[in-house]
Formats: sequence, structure tokens, C-alpha cells
Amino acid sequence: MELTANRGTSDTRSWVSLTFDHEISAAEVEDMKRSLGARTALQVPPAVGAGYARARQIGFNKSCCPEVGALMSVLAAAVPTGGRILELGTGVGVGLAWIVHGLRSRTDVEVASVEIDPQKSGLAAGAGWPDWVTLVVGDAKEVVPSLGEFDLIFLDVPGGLKASLFDGVITVLRPRGQLLIDDMNPYWGKGKTRVPLDGRDPERLLEDSRIACALLQYASGMILASRLPDQGLSDR
Repeated sequence: MELTANRGTSDTRSWVSLTFDHEISAAEVEDMKRSLGARTALQVPPAVGAGYARARQIGFNKSCCPEVGALMSVLAAAVPTGGRILELGTGVGVGLAWIVHGLRSRTDVEVASVEIDPQKSGLAAGAGWPDWVTLVVGDAKEVVPSLGEFDLIFLDVPGGLKASLFDGVITVLRPRGQLLIDDMNPYWGKGKTRVPLDGRDPERLLEDSRIACALLQYASGMILASRLPDQGLSDR
């Protein structure tokens, strides 16, 4: 790593340029920001940091970045009493750690996390979780219909699978429930460079009368959606 520091005319502002000879994780970048006193550095909870360490241990680089995790933590904190949260794509437990962090000491919420890879799920399970967290090993398309309804869903599976899971995910999302879809940046471009997602334009992925949605084009790119109440039906 090479480091060069520059200071402007004001003593209150300085910047550092870093050049690395190898790829580093988002968590390591945030650690460096904090050590350098950067105002924009995110505070990564210990359990989340342990998750990033597990990811580095097996060379897994698909964990959610800290910016996405922090948003997930806030959404989890807002889940109503007696609510339920579903994560699709456990990986090694980074996103799950952010969710648990958002819930803090609450015990009234159930969390289910689904992962198709037994090795990754097993590694995540070894971290130890509260009793109200359940890890499920299986194909999300097959297991989601059997898991019940949820107030918050975090969809963080590989690209091509996202669109195939969309309808099933909306079906199990409770009225006024929220859905966060991660890693949308690879599908956003300009004009003809935009890459279809499972045959559909990403910006039309959530053109569904059952939901309201917003495109969050920062960090790894996200879609945030909220399930609209069914007309004529009461919701809690």
C-alpha cells in the first residue's frame, strides 16, 4: 500500500490518497476511514465485522457492503411488534448480523435467513444467533412459499435469480411491509448499455400494482419497495 497525504491552505481540511496492490473488502476500507478520522466512515458492529472476517476466510466477496447493511439495520429496527423478517441469501451471515444489530435487544421479532449453499450456511450458523433467528438451507424458490408472511424481506441472491423470485417474494410480503433488493448496480447503465435482468429492464422490475418502490442508486445499488394494502381488505 502506498499513502500520500495532502493538506490545503486550511488546517481544518486534509485528504489522503491510498493505492493498494491487492483487492480489499468494503469493511477494510471503512476500517481505514475510521483510523484516518474520516467523517463518512460507517461504524461496523463487532458481529458484522466478524461476518466480514468469515467472508475473507473463504474468499467470499459477495457480502452486502456496509452502506447497504446500515440501511437494512434501520429497516429492521422499524419492524412492528410481533413482526417477521426474511433474508434470502445468507452468505456467511453479514447481512443477518446487520439485521440483528438493528433489532438490538428485541425478542418479539422472528428472523429467517435462507441460503442454498450448505457450506456458507454452516459457517454462518457457527457464529451463534439469538433464539429467534432461524437459518434455512435450501432453494429460495422452493422454501419461500412454506415460510409464511413477512414484514421485511432482504433479497440478496445472485443476479439472475432476483427476477425469478420477485413474484413469490411480493406474495409473502405483508401489507405495508418492505422489500430491499441489493446489488442492482450491474444492471443499471445508460441507454443501450443497460443489462436486462432475467429478460426484464431493471427499472421495470417493480412495476407491479401491489407495491410502491424507489431506486436507490448509491453503494451497490438497491431497490426499496413497500407492499400496498389490498383494496377492500384490512391490514394490521
